Amino acid sequence: MGRSRLKNEICLHLVNAISIRLWHDRIKDEGALIFYKDRLDPAPQGSGLQDQAFVMCIQTEYQLDAFRQLGNFFIGIDATHNVTQYENYLLFTIIARDKWGHGE
Repeated sequence: MGRSRLKNEICLHLVNAISIRLWHDRIKDEGALIFYKDRLDPAPQGSGLQDQAFVMCIQTEYQLDAFRQLGNFFIGIDATHNVTQYENYLLFTIIARDKWGHGE
């Protein structure tokens, strides 16, 4: 059952690059802010990224609203690696914390 859901709901295409691009389009159509650079795109000038870097940053409308309301007190970032099936990929999480110490 889990494999069926993975196949039908998460993996939108058998080719990972195409699946990611389809997710990009879906998320953007839902109103999220998204920055996407695949390994074939040149790095934005002055970004310090390598040309072969893959980067996808997503901020939903809810996250943007939470950031605007809570972001004046604390912004935290956590980076981890090798938590997916893709070796040497980093996953970053950014958290805004309110004045009571709760994060969103």
